[in-house]
Amino acid sequence: MTHAEAISLVRGSNNRDSRKVGNNTYARILNNGSVAIRLHSTDVVTIHEDNTATLNTDGWQTVTTKKRINEYSPIKIYQKAREWYLSDGRDFQDGMLVGG
Repeated sequence: MTHAEAISLVRGSNNRDSRKVGNNTYARILNNGSVAIRLHSTDVVTIHEDNTATLNTDGWQTVTTKKRINEYSPIKIYQKAREWYLSDGRDFQDGMLVGG
């Protein structure tokens, strides 16, 4: 998802700053212009204006967390032997910056 697509997702027709996008999941526009996809209390994907994204699980590497990252980030994640990897083969790490 690009930054422009994320802004459109949040704003919708009512010009909102936050919108529910899934079960326990909200998209919101941050003060710096980035868009955060929040699952429970963790911003799992933060899409920046330059179309990069910061990925974060806050230690919650769950099926739902992976699903939200795959749905809203510019890169996909897969799991092998309980370890997470990016679709480009790199190891997943919390706080990593991807895309661009």
